[in-house]
Amino acid sequence: MRRLTAVVAGRCPRCLDGRIWRGLFSMNEVCPVCGLRFEREPGYWTGAMVASYALGVPILVVLIFLVWLVTRWDVTFVLAVADGLFILVAPLVWRYSRIVWLHLDWLVDPVRG
Repeated sequence: MRRLTAVVAGRCPRCLDGRIWRGLFSMNEVCPVCGLRFEREPGYWTGAMVASYALGVPILVVLIFLVWLVTRWDVTFVLAVADGLFILVAPLVWRYSRIVWLHLDWLVDPVRG
């Protein structure tokens, strides 16, 4: 349960306390509490693209369904409106894809010390 709270709050996967993000679009290079380096190697965030897809597709499907349910428009208009709404939440998907990737990577291959 503490890990899930840390993911939602954007906290470090090792200590579960330090902030991953220092601003809206800027990350800390290391955890301010335990010193964990977030980007292990060049290309590290490539794995976050998979997490982004896993987070983004269900959100887009829900948006499409909700727009259609409320408006009953033609599918072309529904897709266009849902895509526009998704663009508004895309920065959150991007942020959380990195958080989820960090935590998944930590669970599979924890860095000690």
